[in-house]
Amino acid sequence: MLASHGGGSGDHTKRDDKIIAVLNSRLSISRVAELVEFLYLTEYYSVSEKMAVAHRKSENPYPAQHAPRAETGPLIVCGHNPRLIARWVDELRVERDDNGRDIAVEWKTRDRRHHTLPLR
Repeated sequence: MLASHGGGSGDHTKRDDKIIAVLNSRLSISRVAELVEFLYLTEYYSVSEKMAVAHRKSENPYPAQHAPRAETGPLIVCGHNPRLIARWVDELRVERDDNGRDIAVEWKTRDRRHHTLPLR
């Protein structure tokens, strides 16, 4: 399971995406949604917004949502500009240079399309 920044509708693997987390693919959809929501609020909410959500979950302006997709598998989407998107992937690999630094991440979506994300 890969959680990254994503753009609008369409291909969510643009070059400026940033991988936020790699999660265990055996987690339930509801648990992934909780984690993605937490990752989003820690990154983008002000302290007062974090306090409001901690006090009352219904105060969250951007709750994570499950977006079922038959061809690529389910997505968990949270936020607005930027959004965090978690997706189930297969064959996740990290490419490294001769010095051992991560330079790219590769994976296949459930519809078997190959994606490569260069790292900066």
